[in-house]
Amino acid sequence: MKHAALLALMLVTLTDSVAAPEPITLPIVKQPLHLTWFANFNGKAAVSLKSYGEQSAYHVLAERTGITVDFQHPPLGAERERFNLLLVSGNYPDVIEADWFGYPGGSSKALKDRVVIPLNDLIRRYAPNLQALLDKHPDVYRQISTDDGTIYAFPMLRIDPQVRSVWGPQVRQDWLDKLGLRQPSTIAGWYRVLKAFKTRDPNGNGIADEIPFSALTIPGEKTVPGLPPPLWVFLGGFGLAPEFYRCGTKVCYSPAQPAYRDFLATMRQWYREGLLDPDYLAQTERQFDAKMTNGLVGAYAGYNGSGLARFTAMNRGRFPGFKLVATRYPQGPGGKRYVTWPEAGQEYMGVGAAITPNNRHVVETVKFLDYGYSEAGGLTLSFGREGVSYTMVNGEPRYTDVVMKNPKLSVAEAIFTHARPQQGPLVQDVRYLRQFYSMPEQLDAVRTWSDASTELLLPPLEVASGDARKFNAIMSDMKIYVAEMTTRFITGREPLEHFDAYRRKLDQAGLPFVVEAMQRALDRYDSKAVEPGVARP
Repeated sequence: MKHAALLALMLVTLTDSVAAPEPITLPIVKQPLHLTWFANFNGKAAVSLKSYGEQSAYHVLAERTGITVDFQHPPLGAERERFNLLLVSGNYPDVIEADWFGYPGGSSKALKDRVVIPLNDLIRRYAPNLQALLDKHPDVYRQISTDDGTIYAFPMLRIDPQVRSVWGPQVRQDWLDKLGLRQPSTIAGWYRVLKAFKTRDPNGNGIADEIPFSALTIPGEKTVPGLPPPLWVFLGGFGLAPEFYRCGTKVCYSPAQPAYRDFLATMRQWYREGLLDPDYLAQTERQFDAKMTNGLVGAYAGYNGSGLARFTAMNRGRFPGFKLVATRYPQGPGGKRYVTWPEAGQEYMGVGAAITPNNRHVVETVKFLDYGYSEAGGLTLSFGREGVSYTMVNGEPRYTDVVMKNPKLSVAEAIFTHARPQQGPLVQDVRYLRQFYSMPEQLDAVRTWSDASTELLLPPLEVASGDARKFNAIMSDMKIYVAEMTTRFITGREPLEHFDAYRRKLDQAGLPFVVEAMQRALDRYDSKAVEPGVARP
């Protein structure tokens, strides 16, 4: 099986390297073809389905292409364990869909281990839709390829900035209105608003119980220890972003910058004056919910769906006039606003469908996967079957009442009965998001947060294999030290006069090496270029 796939790959590679991709004709195969496909199963889909293969979308794709997918899903909660067992077994399905940034040793190691095959020439020959995206969006090519320019998976892409704008600062607009305040736009403005929330009784109960800015740290979030995501929103006001970030053409490490001292001084003052929730470092969802449902929290940072929408639904009946809204990221140096949610700068987050050496139908698989990037294929994967789960209204796909008003399923669960617009090899469709976000406040949030610049955020980078062991060892210890000192500075247990000594210890711990390793990774990323019509460097 492996020899047949490798022979097909060699024949493709020997062809003319500048030939235009073949147009896809349907059906892709004359005789029915079944592909095996390993993929994690979304919990929302599991409410009504046993496999993605039961979705309307994959039934439609089978009818059009002649190819049926037999999905292999690990049990919910055992995804990593089953993935590792699959790798050890060597008994690979035709396609493995996974987070390849999380592969031990990175995506390059997956290629070296012959878990997946290189795709550049196959895409150039047989994937006209993905190739067109690479030609139009060079950054997509840089993000989905290894350091040497090898593409290893058909990616899930988030090209439209709005689909990446899922997290940001939120504030009680009704409190602002009651106190005659404007939404904060600068760090100084945030101080004035939070101070008013603390001292002017906006919840009107006659008790000084307001928590001006609270924080929810959800287990599993990509956190920087000692500085949980809720405080990231303020870093941009100092020209910083979490951990490693772009400063011009260079990589900088935020906790080592002089501006980080200014940030710490501000957070220290806010903490001392009771403007920050004393539980900001670690707070369970239940604790945070209790504060929100008791009308104690004036502002926080969180997600659009599980935050803004959920708390609005929970509290509208409890507090007349309750209005929680998204607000802009604060202005930084020069008056520019910076997004400080790292994933907002990533069009690709590592999840993609890769073809394994065991696949005996490589070309057909490439064509099938590429169909998901076509207008018709993307529409199907995002919305399901026309006339059942969606209809076209004035040229726009609209989910039907089967999805939007399902008596037994939430909107998200009903969508996953028919389609998988958040996952898989496709370009995430902003038209799906506009319907998934059912509240006007959610749509306003997308526009508000996507208005800020992502220029400080790094693309997804993998340090070179030769740097990885030392880099990881240094960062493991350094993160613990930064976490401890950041907490001590903010809570007042460490004098800010000790910042320079803290900074010297970072150098002694190996900061110059890790910054240089990240700089080399960024330089390799920036140097990758794709020639028109050729999916290779």
